[in-house]
Amino acid sequence: MTTTRRGISADQLLAGPRGRRMLLDFAQEFGREADVADRHPLGSAAFDASYRLAKLAGRSVTRFGWPPVDPEEIPSAMPADVAAALETSPLSTPTPQLLRSCLASSVDAAMYWQGPDGDDLLCADPAVREALRRVADRLCAAPGSAWLAGGFEPGRQVILDWQEAQDPPPRPAVAVLATWRDAVSEEEAVARRERPADPAANWTGEWWSTPPHGLPVTCGELFDATPSGLWFVEDALGWDRATARHVALPLDARVLEIDGPGDWASLCRAYPFEVTALRRHDWYRATGGVLEPGWAGRWLVPDWAAVAEHYDAVHLSYAGYLSAAGRAIPVEGAVPGDPACSLIAGWNPDATYWLTDLTDIDGEAVPWRRVEDDDGDQGWV
Repeated sequence: MTTTRRGISADQLLAGPRGRRMLLDFAQEFGREADVADRHPLGSAAFDASYRLAKLAGRSVTRFGWPPVDPEEIPSAMPADVAAALETSPLSTPTPQLLRSCLASSVDAAMYWQGPDGDDLLCADPAVREALRRVADRLCAAPGSAWLAGGFEPGRQVILDWQEAQDPPPRPAVAVLATWRDAVSEEEAVARRERPADPAANWTGEWWSTPPHGLPVTCGELFDATPSGLWFVEDALGWDRATARHVALPLDARVLEIDGPGDWASLCRAYPFEVTALRRHDWYRATGGVLEPGWAGRWLVPDWAAVAEHYDAVHLSYAGYLSAAGRAIPVEGAVPGDPACSLIAGWNPDATYWLTDLTDIDGEAVPWRRVEDDDGDQGWV
């Protein structure tokens, strides 16, 4: 069944770290074009202000430039300077190809095991965020952004097999989910005993909130028929060869759409699974800013084994990713006691995690490889 969907909105793009990062990247594209960089102040202002915020937040960053600069010198550029440049900066035409590149850059920059980088901190500044609205309005009004409003498309799902991956033999989904639930329950109990309760302690561990590895994952096809999973990968490993097969899905498949933070909160509220001790240190850092700390309370993820009793799959739309990934999402009323939050982390936009076995994967294997043109731009053929 196809559901009529409205276009993606400016509010959705401005709501999440990944959406704002995509907007900033798009806004700077005009200045990257030949012969206009010296007349385009946005790039230099954003570069310096981003570095300043990263240094003030204690991030380990180094600045290079020409003419040579002192890498330890903190620039004077402020977010207000970037906001002013955004208000008047010329903008490129938001073609599907350009927006795909900007989204890929935002996805590639997602890091939930450490604090936000300078660009994410810059985009979160209230003045910059408001100035990005002009960019978001232009993007959302353009026909080239229509694909960002897409949801789950059952007739265009493909499964990717990365040649560089060394996955173990597949197991039944019910076994994967049961093993995951038992393992995380035990790990959480151990972490409560052995890990520091201080969320700011120098500790790291698992940081993702996806269903367990070993379950089938499909993705849709983009406007040019390339699988979206080739372009958009969080924490990518640099793999450059894959084969894609179309998947014939059951007509009665129950697919839950995550279209924004409210959908994710509802999922965690209905099927709560506490992972505070396992996630608190990474997610505290990931949700902090320059002056404000991250969320220091309880953390939840969906109990995927319980979700599987009611749904066959969970799909994260582009709008859901751009508006919600990387945010501390409040989950009210899920468990008694202190308030809780959750985080969408490690997900790729347009990914569908299947909580049941997929048996009809008999489509022709189509090989894909990453290529790079003379300008250094990457693509897939």
